[in-house]
Amino acid sequence: MKIKNLVKTLALTAGIAASFSGQAAYLDFKIDETPYGGEVITADKINGGYKEIISFDAEGNFTATAFASLNQLFANEGGDDLLSGSQIGSNYSLYATFSAQGGLADPTEDGAFGALSADQGSFQLYIDPNRDTRALEGDFSRINTSDDLLLGGSESIGRNIVNFFSFGGLFDFMFYDFELNENGQNFFVSPMPFFTFVNVDGDVDRFTFEGTQRVTGDVSAIFVPEPSTLAVLGLGLLGLGASSRRKAK
Repeated sequence: MKIKNLVKTLALTAGIAASFSGQAAYLDFKIDETPYGGEVITADKINGGYKEIISFDAEGNFTATAFASLNQLFANEGGDDLLSGSQIGSNYSLYATFSAQGGLADPTEDGAFGALSADQGSFQLYIDPNRDTRALEGDFSRINTSDDLLLGGSESIGRNIVNFFSFGGLFDFMFYDFELNENGQNFFVSPMPFFTFVNVDGDVDRFTFEGTQRVTGDVSAIFVPEPSTLAVLGLGLLGLGASSRRKAK
């Protein structure tokens, strides 16, 4: 009987955890646009486009550097472009820099003929009040950055994959331990403490796995809470199960 109760409790924990994860795809965050002529707004996704330089060695290992312009904010489960409800793209801009190193991997989607996966990577998010920062071709070094502010970043890449199909590629990267600095906390004002994971996904033009190439595509970023949220929930449910067993004795 005790084992049966424990199994039920664990099943309940797993079910709620799975439900939480399923609902966490688009979690709201608040942005303070008052320094840029706006107000505090609520969004759940950032969209944009990117350009990337990727280089392969003879064994298929790669290094990649990317620059992403992120000038669209979405709300309502990522479905509604805030447009004039936000000052982004008119009174300020957001951009991100990415880097990754890795190699060839097994495809994870049916129909994919190849895949890449990174074992190292970084993500940095900036605000550009004057909307004049540009990434130079060749190495993506940036110009006109004197007014730019770093908002936060991550130096730890987790689950990630790029699957390639006949039409191009689809990627899904998770960056762990994302931290806002003081500038970031003044911009992203809720939740606080802020989400600790950044999920970056999108598409990529088709290319071959050799030499050095320039590719482009679309990119989206959403924020995800730390797993400890689920861990605390699970411990609480286990505690309820233990309490129930004690009462049943």
